[in-house]
Amino acid sequence: MGGTKMSDKNVLITGGGGRLGTVLTKQLHADGYAVTVLDKRDPQIDGVAYVDIDIVDLDALTDAFRGFDRVVHLAAVPNPRTSSPKECFRVNTQGTWTALQAAEDAGVRRVIVISSDAATGLHYNPENWRPQYLPVDEAHPIRPTEVYSLTKEITESIAVSFAHRGKVEVIAIRPGHIVFEPEYPELASRGADVQNYHLWGYVAPEDVSQGIQLAMEHPDGSYDCIFLGAADGLNTRPTLELFRERFGVEPEVRGDVFEKNPQAGIFDIRHAQEKLGYAPKLTWRDFNKS
Repeated sequence: MGGTKMSDKNVLITGGGGRLGTVLTKQLHADGYAVTVLDKRDPQIDGVAYVDIDIVDLDALTDAFRGFDRVVHLAAVPNPRTSSPKECFRVNTQGTWTALQAAEDAGVRRVIVISSDAATGLHYNPENWRPQYLPVDEAHPIRPTEVYSLTKEITESIAVSFAHRGKVEVIAIRPGHIVFEPEYPELASRGADVQNYHLWGYVAPEDVSQGIQLAMEHPDGSYDCIFLGAADGLNTRPTLELFRERFGVEPEVRGDVFEKNPQAGIFDIRHAQEKLGYAPKLTWRDFNKS
């Protein structure tokens, strides 16, 4: 991918030992990057360096970041149901500020910060809040009401703040719900569920990794916030039909996305496609095929 100079191909990934982090680490390593993983878990990938540093230890993080051209900040509590709200808030918000401050102090050129489409507040079936128009793009209003979504809104605010300071380039990525192999058998039933709490959205980790790498390598480092998702939803029924059944209203539809693909996702990936050249390659319909 990209036209990155080999001298620039050094990257540190916070949270690189996690599920998405491991996929991204392997992809970048295979593409010629010198990758260092900063995590509590060593992914044990040949040729990849590893450091164990607390994501909220500013001094240690700054030292670890020195000499890196790019940092991808993945380290976070990825699921609000596997952590206390207090810990989720601490790691996700304090960790983001610490990572960006360390990057600025260490002279890192660009940081890719991983947010989530949950920042919109549309996940987990909030009361009195639904998409105001379809597809939901990066300009859509956000209104998080639970802790994970709130941390992602704050993550983006921190990212914007550091970008405005002008010392480090920052791009925020909003992946959809990332699905891994243990979830594959459940995907069809999730797609049929009118009350699906991710609004039928999903994305494969390989496609998220593709989008992150494209953001790393893009010539324009000015702040941006970008949705990443699959080309479709988990639903086999038309997306607009499910929306009407779930919310009891006729949606305002902008553009012709659903005319071209009736099962297109609720969250709009056209900005990623047009700016980055993002092209999701994987669909859940193929996940269970041998």
